[in-house]
Amino acid sequence: ICIMKKMKFPITNIGTVTLLMVFIVLCMITLAALSLSSASRDAKLNRQAVQHLTEYYEASNEAEALLASADETFQQAYAKASDAKEYYRLINKDLLLSPMKSVWTGETLDVAIQVPINDSQALSVLLDVLPLQQVRQTNAESFYRILSWQVIRTKSWESDNTMQLIQ
Repeated sequence: ICIMKKMKFPITNIGTVTLLMVFIVLCMITLAALSLSSASRDAKLNRQAVQHLTEYYEASNEAEALLASADETFQQAYAKASDAKEYYRLINKDLLLSPMKSVWTGETLDVAIQVPINDSQALSVLLDVLPLQQVRQTNAESFYRILSWQVIRTKSWESDNTMQLIQ
């Protein structure tokens, strides 16, 4: 008669494999959650960047349209003016009817254009109107040169350093 011995499997082996599998599954879930939150953050940042670029290019197009109307104003003043005083006077008269602002710096005339981008930024363009004799020397190729084309803040920035510790 053969006496069969009962085979015993050690419990530690089964428990170790189970714990290892639970640990691996938890690691995979954690990495998946981190990947999802990172992708969500990147998508939000991309949407904000697209919105900002769209707003900027719309303002830039509007500024280009204003420059085109300024070109017409300068061309008309150039055709009618006999001297530099009359040239600047005609330009100033026409610019008063537009959203552009003229700034007399003493010897030259500067033109400022400000186009809103959003509620806190604007596109600021500053033009230096060339003197009449310089325009005549170049055969009216250009009536101005662009001094600056930049985005400026229209609202002051207020930091929020407060922390709510107790609710």
